[in-house]
Amino acid sequence: MAAIAAFSGVCMLAGCSQNADNVKGTEGNLQTSSSSNENRSDNSNADRDSEDNKKDSANADGKVKVIRADEIFTGDSGDLDKDIQLVDIRSSDKYIGWKNEQGIGGHIAGAVDFPASWFSYGISDENMDMEFKRRHLDKEKKTVLYDDGEVSEDDYSLFEKAGFGQLYVLAGGIDKFAEKNKEKLERLEGYQRYVSPQWVEDLVNGKTPEGYSGKKYRIVEIYLPSEKDDYTATGHIKGAVALNADDINHIPGPRDVREYESIPIQKQLTFWNLPQDQDIKRILEGAGIDIDTTVILYGSEKATTAANRAAFVMDYAGVKDIRLLNGGKPLWVAQNRELEKESPSVEKVDFGTEVPQNPEIRFDYEKELKLIEDKGAVIASVRSFDEYLSKKSGYTYIDRAGEIKNSRFAYAGSDPYAMEDYRNIDNTMFNYKLIEERWKLWGITGDKLVSFHCGTGWRASETYYIAKALGWKDVGVYVGGWYEWTKKQDAPVMKPGLPEDAPENTPQEYFYKK
Repeated sequence: MAAIAAFSGVCMLAGCSQNADNVKGTEGNLQTSSSSNENRSDNSNADRDSEDNKKDSANADGKVKVIRADEIFTGDSGDLDKDIQLVDIRSSDKYIGWKNEQGIGGHIAGAVDFPASWFSYGISDENMDMEFKRRHLDKEKKTVLYDDGEVSEDDYSLFEKAGFGQLYVLAGGIDKFAEKNKEKLERLEGYQRYVSPQWVEDLVNGKTPEGYSGKKYRIVEIYLPSEKDDYTATGHIKGAVALNADDINHIPGPRDVREYESIPIQKQLTFWNLPQDQDIKRILEGAGIDIDTTVILYGSEKATTAANRAAFVMDYAGVKDIRLLNGGKPLWVAQNRELEKESPSVEKVDFGTEVPQNPEIRFDYEKELKLIEDKGAVIASVRSFDEYLSKKSGYTYIDRAGEIKNSRFAYAGSDPYAMEDYRNIDNTMFNYKLIEERWKLWGITGDKLVSFHCGTGWRASETYYIAKALGWKDVGVYVGGWYEWTKKQDAPVMKPGLPEDAPENTPQEYFYKK
């Protein structure tokens, strides 16, 4: 995803515009419901007590229909009743595994996430219905909501007004449920890779958030060349250093395919690939990052994929502890968190070892070629459906459409610069269980060697990071992607169109109308 273009993602936060009004001391544009606790996951005692009092009184008047834990699971198998859909209305960070105030992490098995705070984002009824469909939520089906404790009447009403007819709440929420049913809780194995805005704010304020070892840390804002002034003009998270995506993520090339005619092929093959190893090391050292630094990466809505690519580059180099701010700058701004404009002073460090330390995660052309006929491997195409079907190349500097032979569709977005299939309304990561299900449908599973690719490896880096969080061990990115494949003589390609063994004719994609 080397070309820089407008991101047509699913993020609906007012903060996605990142205007200067959201700088230190001012209020953001997001209007949250009174029961969403300003969409924060800090679980402060004062807010918690206030919410508990409201929830208790809401359930006491009898309007909210309550169901017990033993009524939602079948007696024989212990699985969630197939006639019930269970909805976790808490923040995304709790759903994937971060602990709440009672020390309960993750979600109830079989539950789908749909935070109540999302109703406050001003989404049209049509697009909200798309969000329900993305999660296979049926308004006619018996629906059980749960929170940490009791679900408030306000939150109950949000789903009721959205058209859910058979609506219930789980008595006592997940806190009560976990007292006798901890074995029925699930979480993303590598959930700590995705940190919340509150986690980062606690870190900046000198606290020790869950999963932080206490080592030195560095917060990094990855920006696109078109956003070079935003770091100081709009502001950045306190202490964050800025890295240009064109420096850390790749070697930029011409964006007009006609310019390539006079460039030797060997030079063309360096474009859009990773920077030279010595340059990666130099950039990291200049940013104050060594192999043992805890690095937290974030970017704008458009630069979220760029932040994931930077995470891949740092993983390749050997940085041991890499985190992504889940929701990025848009969610930080929408939650009215402070930004500062002053650039921090950064002391250059020694990286501590040679680069790369993890060369095996970077797949080259020769390796990708061998994987085509490898029954124990799968080539995962993280591209728009039209790119996968060979209808378009997607890039102004790639001269032909097509797809690598035997590739399987891994989803992406509506165009080569979008990743709606992997994003929630608030720019956080999409439901990881549904991502895994979609991949499994196309034969992309963690028991195989998985090679992710796209046009030039940016989108593939985002899926690589998700696969690592799922606990998949043997995964990598074919960094050259379709760009490099078109430069190789006789590189085998798929027949245009849908493969005969495709598991679905139309992908499970829902894009907002532009």
